[in-house]
Amino acid sequence: MDNPTSEQCLRREAVRRKLQGERTCDISQALERTPQWINKWHRAYQHNPDIDFADFSRAPHTLPHQTPLAMRTAIGAIRKSLESGKTPARRYGLIGSRAVQAKLDTLGYEPIPSPATIQRILAQHGLTHPIGAGSDNAYYPWLAAWQVNAIHATDIITRHLYGGQAIENFHTIDHYSHAVSLSQYLEATSLSSYQHLLKTWEKVGFPAIQQFDNGSTFCGGHTHRRIIGRVVRLCLWCGIEVFFTPSYEAKRNYQIETFHSLWLRSFWQRQRFADLSQIQREQPLFLRWYHREYRPPQLQGMTPAQICATAPTTCLTKELQRLLPVLNQERLPITAGYIHLMRKVETGGQISLLNETWSVGKRWVGEYVRATINTRQQSLTFWHKADDTSDWRLLKTRSFTLKETVHDVLPEFRQHQKRCREQLPA
Repeated sequence: MDNPTSEQCLRREAVRRKLQGERTCDISQALERTPQWINKWHRAYQHNPDIDFADFSRAPHTLPHQTPLAMRTAIGAIRKSLESGKTPARRYGLIGSRAVQAKLDTLGYEPIPSPATIQRILAQHGLTHPIGAGSDNAYYPWLAAWQVNAIHATDIITRHLYGGQAIENFHTIDHYSHAVSLSQYLEATSLSSYQHLLKTWEKVGFPAIQQFDNGSTFCGGHTHRRIIGRVVRLCLWCGIEVFFTPSYEAKRNYQIETFHSLWLRSFWQRQRFADLSQIQREQPLFLRWYHREYRPPQLQGMTPAQICATAPTTCLTKELQRLLPVLNQERLPITAGYIHLMRKVETGGQISLLNETWSVGKRWVGEYVRATINTRQQSLTFWHKADDTSDWRLLKTRSFTLKETVHDVLPEFRQHQKRCREQLPA
């Protein structure tokens, strides 16, 4: 602020003399200021007689370079689209400012803002991930398999035949024994997942916990809020708890990702397959080698088949299959059980699950929390585990109302889940 005894007084004195009729050149000489300076403050007084003769703001009256609202809206929409992974084409890839800029160019927007401007707009709309939320410093409570078929992880790896035909390879691995189940389809749909899981449970056995990533094939899609898809319904019907790993963190599913790499080296890259039927004919040979000869480093010299032989398993028998609703004729109901979703708390203290945003609290930004849906009680609980030696801490409990009747698990599908409750208390 100006000192009122100096610059402001000079401006006031210049205007006073101008109003008394003195010539501008005389005022200029007496006050040692230019005629332009005197005329400027005289005009300012004429415009506003109540002026205090303080400095004018140097901020521009207009912002000709401000990004138009339409462009800002488009930037936010593109970022949300890239991050949601609603389509297979957008399931993977980058989501940062340069990716948004490239998408703007593809859509024909002009002029295209710089990456720095896009990043600033994303931050203003709360669409960036803060440093804490993006770091790997937070403790991640890994699931630990306590026995054979305690935890199964399922994932899809897409490969192409010579000529371009896509083959969707469904892989499931048992965390404890490293036994696997493999299926191949021309499309990655919920029906394909359904059929693969039935095949897996028939050959490998029922798991206590079935783990997935957040692909629409498994979760039911990224459009409707509070959706419980066909695959999740199947697991609940069979008395299996469902666990979704954090979004965009493939490393949290490292067991199946490691198997993908082995499968590529030892099977897919060994020859050029002509069609789906050839793959399905050759796959049993790979599985025989894998289960009976391969010794995963984690099994201390034993094969998956040897580990599986040490424990009894409960498999999906033909009698149990008859208790399942007829595929494509009956819609699976929602069954009493648990759906767990591990999430890292993002900007504003929120997490997203089943196409809804829930507030956990800014205190937990950058931390991993587990959201557990109890379909019987229609409740949602948020849990946090500070480190490997700490117990799970209940943060919040919310209502999770379902619009369908929740059915009891049939006695034939009930499992004893004591150790599962130790891993995931709810």
